[in-house]
Amino acid sequence: MDYAKLGLKAGIEIHQQLATHKLFCSCPSLIRQDNPDFVVKRELRPLAGELGKIDPAAIFEKKKRKYYLYEAYNDTTCLVELDEEPPRAINQEALDTVLLISKMLNCKFPDMIQVMRKTVVDGSNTSGFQRTVLVGHSGHIDTSFGHVGIQTVVLEEDSARRTGETPESVTFRLDRLGIPLVEIATDPDCKTPEQVKEVAEKIGMLLRATGKVMRGLGTIRQDVNVSITGHPRIEIKGVQDLQHIPEIVAKEVQRQAESLKGKQKPEGHVRNVLPSLETKFLRPMPGAARMYPETDLPYYFLEKDHIAKLRLPESPESIKSRLQKLGLSADMVNQLATSEDLQMFMNFVKSFPKLNANLIATTMQVTPKEVKRRLQLAEFDVKEEIFDCIFSGLSGGNAKCPAIVKESVAAIMESLAREKPHSLEALYVIMSRHKVLSDKELAQEIQKIKKEYKGPKEKLIGIVMGKLRGKADPQKIIKLLK
Repeated sequence: MDYAKLGLKAGIEIHQQLATHKLFCSCPSLIRQDNPDFVVKRELRPLAGELGKIDPAAIFEKKKRKYYLYEAYNDTTCLVELDEEPPRAINQEALDTVLLISKMLNCKFPDMIQVMRKTVVDGSNTSGFQRTVLVGHSGHIDTSFGHVGIQTVVLEEDSARRTGETPESVTFRLDRLGIPLVEIATDPDCKTPEQVKEVAEKIGMLLRATGKVMRGLGTIRQDVNVSITGHPRIEIKGVQDLQHIPEIVAKEVQRQAESLKGKQKPEGHVRNVLPSLETKFLRPMPGAARMYPETDLPYYFLEKDHIAKLRLPESPESIKSRLQKLGLSADMVNQLATSEDLQMFMNFVKSFPKLNANLIATTMQVTPKEVKRRLQLAEFDVKEEIFDCIFSGLSGGNAKCPAIVKESVAAIMESLAREKPHSLEALYVIMSRHKVLSDKELAQEIQKIKKEYKGPKEKLIGIVMGKLRGKADPQKIIKLLK
């Protein structure tokens, strides 16, 4: 498609959970899998916003005539989440994190910030609104396709988690409600689907570089805004995989182009992504009518000196440059640059100077995934102390971690993966079965194999290597054989 001719304008909204306690209380940001301690039943109704009008999206939700059930816990949820108690002072750590992110995105800052209420009556907030506060605006980020403006950077509370639904009701769990969330909205400056993807990747790397965001499934969500000439903006919810962004945008552009051929004038609205990467109607587009001030919290004045003292983390480009200097492949550089294990990797490179950086990176990033796939495991997380012992073994060993060779690492991890739990004590035992043979032991083993082997001489090296793999350095085996 000729996107320039179609007049494609696209932007993205990224919502990322922050690694701290909840925004307006001291409850932990903990997602629970066990059964709730109690359930509260509620109904919600829309209210007029600051402009005196009721938001159309709120009216749309109210017409569904559903009631809501809220699952809660005695020890990790409180009266703030249940909307039975006013919010407490804003989480300063969360605010500082969003100030830092805004600074990294070259944003401007208001002198004073005010918490606002955003009407949400789909049940995902017990109060019927979401608390949100504008922190930064008018920033920018550069891409290989050109300059993209950052419209707003907002700190807000995450919504409750949907756990069930019937024709009459929806059930939500309050463990996620109130987790601090940064929302970054770009200007509609993207002119191709690929540029939207690049912007999402760059902002994602920037967020991870702070070291202050949550990691894992569900901690980051993307919404994409798309329009072409003659068609109002469409907001696409539920974009999970960044690799799918170009196809989702392309399909939406095609849908909009076809809708312009119809008799009815298209209207802006919100759509959901389907497994096919096409979209379906979700609800009308919300507007400014849903916003009104939070009356239970004071204004917050932003001190310029405080913002100036916030130290910027190392940029993703600088991180990649450091990794490239270690001789890592381009794929491994990209993998580690966005990994939460980056600092651990750098620490191991410093602690084990005899080991090749590629060996350390492969052992950390590739081998556990291969073991998980080979054994068809749901989870296999290798802790830092496990890696430390393996790298000690690869460096010659110590009192607890026997010397091993790199050819035995995968077998050691497979054995460890079968152990429950994956403890250091189990690792010591497993590694002892794979410990490197001394020169004397190796020579004796080779002589033993040579005496027992009756086949062609040219195949002897393969036989010896197969039997002694993982117990001695291959080059040493070949040298002794010769």
